Amino acid sequence: MTTIGSALNAFEAAKEIEEYVIEIRRDLHLHPEIGMQGVRTMKVVTDELEKLGITYEIVPNGGIIGTICGEQEGKSLILRADLDALPMQEAETNLKGKKTVVSLNDDAAHTCGHDGHTAMLLGAAKILSENKDKLKGKVILVFEQGEEIGKGIFALVNRLVEIGADGVWGIHLKSDVPAGRISVDAGPRMSSAFGFKAQITGKSGHGSRPDLAVSPLDCFTDFYTHLKAMRLTSLDPFKTTTYSIGSISSGSAWNVIPDTLEFSGTVRYLHYDQGVLAEQELRRLLEKTCELHRCSYQFLHEPKAVDLLVYNPADCAAIAQNAVTKAIGSHALYTYPAWMASESFAFYQKYFPGVFAFVGIENEEKGTGAEHHNAHFDIDEDVLKLGVAATVQYTLDFLGSEQEVAFTPEQRSVKDLFQAMGY
Repeated sequence: MTTIGSALNAFEAAKEIEEYVIEIRRDLHLHPEIGMQGVRTMKVVTDELEKLGITYEIVPNGGIIGTICGEQEGKSLILRADLDALPMQEAETNLKGKKTVVSLNDDAAHTCGHDGHTAMLLGAAKILSENKDKLKGKVILVFEQGEEIGKGIFALVNRLVEIGADGVWGIHLKSDVPAGRISVDAGPRMSSAFGFKAQITGKSGHGSRPDLAVSPLDCFTDFYTHLKAMRLTSLDPFKTTTYSIGSISSGSAWNVIPDTLEFSGTVRYLHYDQGVLAEQELRRLLEKTCELHRCSYQFLHEPKAVDLLVYNPADCAAIAQNAVTKAIGSHALYTYPAWMASESFAFYQKYFPGVFAFVGIENEEKGTGAEHHNAHFDIDEDVLKLGVAATVQYTLDFLGSEQEVAFTPEQRSVKDLFQAMGY
């Protein structure tokens, strides 16, 4: 049985079960499942929870919620991990050589780190469940399905709001943070985002007489030029916003000017007001450019700014920084700017105050550090015990603290919130 209590014991307990965590991570990595297909993955988790004597419920189209009750009454804390892989083929090598373990499925791969997230949470669950006598309050374990496609989050958050909790904690392995370092900074951690898809309609014609046609491609290139200038002409330079076009489709023959062109992209931002402004400008630029080029347009997926920033409140971040220092040492703390990717963890933080931690996996010697969603992505497994230790210590400190976290939860129902966010 693992033991916890004083400053370094969370780390010592994590070291004791390091092989257990790595074994689970490797098993999940060998057998990845995408989207909501995670039948095997879900069974791995529920089998482990049963072995640990942890009660759980399966939330349809959501995931798994387990519960560990301490022997003393107190607050409750959600610990969250995600389960799904990506629909892609994994390379056998990382940035330096052969990987320790490679997916057996050519159509799916854990190239974002969710296998590590799940393994770390099960490791923390093992420690906490074996030490319930030292635990004040309740731990709610959450294993989310379909994070990459945003499909499991609604059912899970809806159920968690029914259950109720005082806080939330989550981890994301981070490819460009040095292995052994952990960022639990206060403030923006991951961006809000919205996607868009539009069709521009012109007039088809023969390539020999472009004057008799109305090219949607000419219209798009002009629009794209103005869109690129939006950052300089319309958006606040002190409030980070990024945007990009990810796909363009038009025409099928060399000598035919097509009728239509479709394009899609995303906008990401750390300040909601800039997201609203970017949406308005995108719409205005497309309307005016189409008017100038005698084209029409329609949105196939409407741009809609949403307020879904992953944000660590200062008081929760302070608890986390102290927890990392106690469990691992102050040398492990790492300051990292906001990551401009987006995460469903933002939905949890609408209702529960908490921390999203970045655990570094970049190790040049081991060849880990390829970007997330890259075929060469790999993790330094030595850091998994650090994530477990930080999770355990944050749990103990948050539940054991008498401090009230300054937080105003979202007042709308989960259904109303998701409808407002376009889900």
